[in-house]
Amino acid sequence: MSVKSISKTMDTLDYFLESDSSKGISLKEICDHLGFKKSAAHHMLATICDKGYLYQDLKSKKYFLGSKLKKFGEVIDLNANSFINFADPFLKKINDATGEAVHLASFEGTKLITLSMLESTHPVRVDHGFLNKDNAFHATASGKAMLAYMSDGSQKKILKNKLEKFTSFTITNIKQLSEELKKIKKNGFSTDDEEFQPGVFCVGYPIFDNENKPFASISCSSPKFKITSDKKYLDKIKNSVKFSALEIGKYFKQTRKKGDKHAA
Repeated sequence: MSVKSISKTMDTLDYFLESDSSKGISLKEICDHLGFKKSAAHHMLATICDKGYLYQDLKSKKYFLGSKLKKFGEVIDLNANSFINFADPFLKKINDATGEAVHLASFEGTKLITLSMLESTHPVRVDHGFLNKDNAFHATASGKAMLAYMSDGSQKKILKNKLEKFTSFTITNIKQLSEELKKIKKNGFSTDDEEFQPGVFCVGYPIFDNENKPFASISCSSPKFKITSDKKYLDKIKNSVKFSALEIGKYFKQTRKKGDKHAA
């Protein structure tokens, strides 16, 4: 299989994951959306179905996500759910204290992913347009909070491609971003001052594992006017997020103790 055909296969699976595929997707929809030729797409889909990643309904002829992908999901859930379940009450503490949007994030390789989130309870709120922006690590408090504590090698791998400019305040210069990350490491927390979304200010703290490496981050986003009009409000957010980050970090001590007991 060529690199090009592998890319087309992955694009197809991405389309299923990003779309409402619960009612099935037709061959025509796939071809129209991805620009594939019908005959080539038909053969590719047949192969994907043979491997169990998709299946075709016999009556409607539409394609659905298959059992193999669901198994992948189960494996990921086993690894991630216990951490997310442990963290969720602390996300709620921030949400209850501030009423603002809260975001738990981590890295999958070089991509920033969302693990859990809570929406703002205020009438005036920020939206979560960043949820599908896995390349916004340099423009978000979530991404920068982890990047600042990563090794130089890990940083270089993540930052090797051109940095996308989301607003006029986004840092896209590597040297400037490096200075920003040093500042974050010194202060212990990160901020996103309209760097990803206009009018939005965000505070982020890293969550460390047992080896003192950044495993995840937790952040709180607020309309910027609330920050500028009340300096105490920023302190309230920072204190709340910092407390939760430290408490979530205890998850790793807890799991290590359980592992020690099993080993004994």
